[in-house]
Amino acid sequence: MTARPTVATAGPPANAAGTTGEPARPSGTSGGPGSSTGTPAHAAPDARAVATAVRTAVLAVPGVTRLASGSGGVEVSTQFPGGTIPGIRLGDPVEVHVEVAAVPIGPLAGRVRAAVRHVLDGFGQHPSVEVVVDDIDLPEPSAGG
Repeated sequence: MTARPTVATAGPPANAAGTTGEPARPSGTSGGPGSSTGTPAHAAPDARAVATAVRTAVLAVPGVTRLASGSGGVEVSTQFPGGTIPGIRLGDPVEVHVEVAAVPIGPLAGRVRAAVRHVLDGFGQHPSVEVVVDDIDLPEPSAGG
């Protein structure tokens, strides 16, 4: 059974004091130690690495059954040389499209958002995160009875 997509959005995390206007700090995840030579502080890390880490974190959230390609005829994905990761669109906001089990949607979306934020924080990124539930996997009705 297909349900209407549900979107849960949020801005920067509540503890994000100082995320605006502070210089970027090297995280050691890209560009090597102290990599500020010729690279702007806002340079994006490798899309494949970010999207792969986001995918792994989202699929580890209990209640998420799979990533979804989106609804409405437009595929949601992150594309990079040599591949595509469906269900995740990097940018601001980051969009994550999921199919979920029959569980309370609000708390699940909050757990997905927190998992994505944790990954993005590791890459030094702080965009808002939109979680879209494209479908709910309902159990098959039992025969008879």
